[in-house]
Amino acid sequence: MNQPKTKKPEQKKNLFERNPRKPLIFTAAFFILILVVAFVMRAVYLWQVRHAPEFALLVGDAVTYDAWAGRIANGDWLGEGVFYQAPLYPYFLGVLYTLFGRDLLAVRLVQIVLGAGSCVLLARAGRSFFNRTTTGLLAGALLAVYPTAIFFDCSIQKSVLDLFFVCALLAVLGKLWERSQNRWWLVTGLVLGLLALTRENTLLFLPIVLAWLFVTWRGELWKTRLQWAGLVLLGLAAVLLPVGCRNLLVGGEFHLTTAQFGPNFYIGNSRAATGFYEPLLKGRGQAMFERDDARTLAEQATGRKLTPSEVSNYWAVKTLDEIRADVSRWLRL
Repeated sequence: MNQPKTKKPEQKKNLFERNPRKPLIFTAAFFILILVVAFVMRAVYLWQVRHAPEFALLVGDAVTYDAWAGRIANGDWLGEGVFYQAPLYPYFLGVLYTLFGRDLLAVRLVQIVLGAGSCVLLARAGRSFFNRTTTGLLAGALLAVYPTAIFFDCSIQKSVLDLFFVCALLAVLGKLWERSQNRWWLVTGLVLGLLALTRENTLLFLPIVLAWLFVTWRGELWKTRLQWAGLVLLGLAAVLLPVGCRNLLVGGEFHLTTAQFGPNFYIGNSRAATGFYEPLLKGRGQAMFERDDARTLAEQATGRKLTPSEVSNYWAVKTLDEIRADVSRWLRL
């Protein structure tokens, strides 16, 4: 006699298994919460300091950025000579000055939106690289309330763009970590190019990204990996080649970013370097003086007129000579 079939008790499914859309809704809600918290924190700080004397005071590089942006807003989009400082933030300011006039409050409001966006991008990156619940959201939340980030997002300094594009780069790489797609490799190059136009030394990220590409996807065909690497380089070239052409047209030399490497290298690594900013000439620590001082001192030492490349090379060689003369001091530095 056949035994009657017994019905297996239905296993309870967790909330997310019953509704696969729940994790997406949950994560999106947290991203929105991070965005709102980050914006509110920055807006509150901005409201508190709006009447402080320092609010309208520009110091250091901000003086140069402000004057540069003013010239752009007045129609001088090409400028003169090879770029000496990273150009993206001054052009960012110039666009805002064109739209709103020289309104530093409007600039700061736009910047706190970017700063809040950085927090969401960091959260997205953490979600991709670590897990889909806590790590990324915690990282984004911490950046949302991080005092130093709040301060710099409200300052007239390029740090706001540095942070935004670093977080954007991490978010794009995280997207690729989940699933490699051609368009995201292209976007990687575009974001890296924009980051290099705010902080030139971040071009050092390029070989790291390419090495990560070839090692992480070593199971893919060489042809496929070379295609992805080519897309990264194409995106990078799309951003930097127009800048190089502008430098050639206006300044007579082809530079993908700036001609500032030599003086910067010297300031950070010379015999007199301390780990802090030390001007080439004492008492002239403003960015507006550095370019002229670098050229004047180099021409005095060589006894002839120098091009921007030659000025940069002079300081680079001088730095290497001073490092070789006392390697142990340089290592301690």
